[in-house]
Amino acid sequence: MICMDETKAKLIAAAGEEFALKGFAGATIRSISVRAGVNIAAVNYHFGDKERLYEQVLLAAQHQGEPLVSDDEFFVGTPAEQLRRFIESFLRNLVQVGCEESWPRTLMMREMIQPTAALDVVVREEIRPRFDRLLTILQTVCPEADHRRLHMLGFSVVSQCVFYKTCKVIAARLIGEAECRSLTIEEIAEHIASTCLAALGLAAPLDAAGLGPNEITTRTGKAAGTCRSDGGSLEQ
Repeated sequence: MICMDETKAKLIAAAGEEFALKGFAGATIRSISVRAGVNIAAVNYHFGDKERLYEQVLLAAQHQGEPLVSDDEFFVGTPAEQLRRFIESFLRNLVQVGCEESWPRTLMMREMIQPTAALDVVVREEIRPRFDRLLTILQTVCPEADHRRLHMLGFSVVSQCVFYKTCKVIAARLIGEAECRSLTIEEIAEHIASTCLAALGLAAPLDAAGLGPNEITTRTGKAAGTCRSDGGSLEQ
């Protein structure tokens, strides 16, 4: 007999496939149950209704990324170190939440284009806590900035990261598939961090080669600050 947890996992995986393929309106409880190989009554038993199931599927897609660490772990070091930590973690989550052929990526793209009420739940539980941390860092750096300016600064940081995920197919056509695939998470994170830190006055301006201080030491074989070598690339 399938235990409760296993049944829920099967339903979430099956619903993810169905919702990604057909959208919320097109997917049915029956088609989800058939794909999961469970009784149709299992959806109502475990989730209550289709709307609650959809919320849980969206949250499951987000949970593929790195878990949110405690404030004590995150807010360690200088604001510059915290911003680097945020950017690298955010980029890793973008890569992990849905590889090219997985349902989480397709489903989240659908939700961005045709948002439902479930997106409010995802933003509240998964996205806003991370964004609030970014705002906390930026407020430390720019204590006189009002909320409107802080929000714009935060979106400037986030949008640079998101570009490398959502516009990857365009980037590959602009610079070539090989170069696009060769970009690593560490390289992108350090580039974004260097430009943001320079703009915020927390680091020296980029040099004539377009490199920030940490990028220069990386190229010369010296200590590379917070850069790591165990990450992925845009090929994922």
